[in-house]
Amino acid sequence: MANVHISHPHQGTMEEAHDAVQIFCTKLQKKLGVKSAWQGDMLTLERQGIEGTIVLTAGLVEVKLALGMMLTPMKGQIEAEVNKQLVRYLG
Repeated sequence: MANVHISHPHQGTMEEAHDAVQIFCTKLQKKLGVKSAWQGDMLTLERQGIEGTIVLTAGLVEVKLALGMMLTPMKGQIEAEVNKQLVRYLG
């Protein structure tokens, strides 16, 4: 099992960050079947082989993912794609 931990700064308001993360997660759901649910400023993510959270704070988005055995070899690719999408949606 591998863990991914990414901290990404953002310049927007909490509402703007929330909206951007929601758009990103909607795309994850459509492409990969990732289920998500908000609990305040924390979004939980779940799919076979992946569990994690995205936590929003003023000026920072923190992504934590636990990858199952089948996805562990793809850890580098997953990190790169998450970083790419964070830059795309949050600047």
